Amino acid sequence: RILGLGHILKLPNQLESEKEEIVHKLVDTTFELDTVVKDLNQILEVKKESNQPLVVLNLYQEAERTETFLQNEIAASHAIIIKDFSRVEIIKTVKPYLDSILSNLMSNAIKYRHPRRNPRIDIQSDIVGEYVCLRISDNGLGIDLESYKDKIFNLYKRFHYHVEGKGLGLYLVKTQIDSLGGKIEVESKVNEGTTFRVYFKLA
Repeated sequence: RILGLGHILKLPNQLESEKEEIVHKLVDTTFELDTVVKDLNQILEVKKESNQPLVVLNLYQEAERTETFLQNEIAASHAIIIKDFSRVEIIKTVKPYLDSILSNLMSNAIKYRHPRRNPRIDIQSDIVGEYVCLRISDNGLGIDLESYKDKIFNLYKRFHYHVEGKGLGLYLVKTQIDSLGGKIEVESKVNEGTTFRVYFKLA
């Protein structure tokens, strides 16, 4: 697009107003490209982090840190967060990945809240076979899985357009849990809420 606009800008006999419009579009397109490059860099950094050692982490403490990180959003939305790590409180995994997964899923639950009720986020842990399962549920807008189930973790895929977002978060979550040898599942009903189950392989 930048190349195309550049060629148009070189055409002779253009009005000054036309040139100004092309330059404006060039600037907008350059900012879009900058965003894409930064997103790709973040994805590459995520892949590098997979080489980090597994460490023993306390799920309650990590969730508390995420709440602190999201405290402005939580306060503004009057979100209620319920945590239950009574079945599994200790996990061995890559810390940046766990922090990113918690942050992305909790912030999405707040961002895509239902307009007629305060957001509620329930976080639970359990042992399921050879995995520690982290279950994060909300009472938000939900996702039409019949239409989007095969695309939900695609890069730049979005399901609600009334709030800002790039569709990068769920892609990163899927990339991170896949690199750990785990998996992720989603259940959702439109206008009722969404549940993500993130499976961390027992180490």
